[in-house]
Amino acid sequence: MNIFLKEAQELQPEIIENRRHIHEDPELGFDLPNTRSFVKERLRACGYEPRELGGGIVCTVGQGSPVLMLRADMDALPQTEESGEIFSSKNPGVCHSCGHDGHTAMLLAAAKILKKHESELEGTVKFMFEAGEEILSGCQRMIDEGVLEDPKVDAAMALHANIGNPDPRRSTPGNFSYCAREASASGDEFHIHITGRAAHSSTPNEGISALSIGVNICNQLEQLVALNVPSDQNFVLAIGSMKSGTAANIIPGEALIKGTLRGYSNEYRAAVKQRIEAIARNAAETWGGTATVDYPIGVSPLINDTEMAKEMAGYAEDVCKKVSVIPPLPASEDFAEMCQFVPVFFGNIGLGSPEDGYEFSHHNPKLRMDESGLYYGTAVFCSCAFNWLKNHHK
Repeated sequence: MNIFLKEAQELQPEIIENRRHIHEDPELGFDLPNTRSFVKERLRACGYEPRELGGGIVCTVGQGSPVLMLRADMDALPQTEESGEIFSSKNPGVCHSCGHDGHTAMLLAAAKILKKHESELEGTVKFMFEAGEEILSGCQRMIDEGVLEDPKVDAAMALHANIGNPDPRRSTPGNFSYCAREASASGDEFHIHITGRAAHSSTPNEGISALSIGVNICNQLEQLVALNVPSDQNFVLAIGSMKSGTAANIIPGEALIKGTLRGYSNEYRAAVKQRIEAIARNAAETWGGTATVDYPIGVSPLINDTEMAKEMAGYAEDVCKKVSVIPPLPASEDFAEMCQFVPVFFGNIGLGSPEDGYEFSHHNPKLRMDESGLYYGTAVFCSCAFNWLKNHHK
């Protein structure tokens, strides 16, 4: 048996214990005092000197170059847990329904194992425990505050739990899956603010209907991707909300449209955003109103480095039952901001198959995790880190 798989398997009770502790006390966004305290306590117990950075935590093992960063996210979601687990959330309205508790527990165990093998490492492993991933802000904040420096990071890797997926390659414990290049879609939320002029419905000519302008904008946006983006780009623009008006007999003077844009190309992402702004502005001006667009949330597409992905998949094969290449994922992931600066590898570890009773997937308050697969994630982290450093050491 592979040494890292063996040592991870031996730590399985501890991985589960740590995961359940974090799961029971979920926290949101950057407000993670208990989670941060717990992670730092566990790292210190292994001989690390963790420090807070950008709302998260960093520490290193080994020395010199190259430097590979391993990342796990720590924050939960604003949902009321319905999993029925005996260790369910004790914090009302907050629960770990995306698997971040498992990510953190797997990386803590990897830190413990790699510390044991520190003298054998041919470079440095940097650990990044991130806050604020669910609000797509944590990774960029840590980058802005220097996570890629001191020591300078050469490449980065992250894993995500895959639960409830009917494809057994993805969700069965012991199975590992990854995307050869495009790994997850960009995610931009857009808000279109429309201003017209309110009037009584008996004299609509005296007003400028923000509602009518909004309907025109929505109709044009529905055609935008089809007429402006090549079909092989897999872009999706979806309008989720339009609010306007307060009464049946008043022409509304204000309207607000909310929607999202997802795709795998930063080039077309920028072009479509420009078209959204042009459509909104021109449609409003045509009817005498005004419209402005803002993007309160935005994250880039996550693009795996093709050579790194192939290499890391090979190291994963040493510890997993099955490794599979899968199509790009339509969801968004803020680790994507990392690939703007260094080569990255993002993989998926199976932690619950519907065939085994884990039918609910991410962001569902009924989500449960098959903890029998956790040690495989730890082993993947260790195998990839150890061997990548060895292969890239100069």
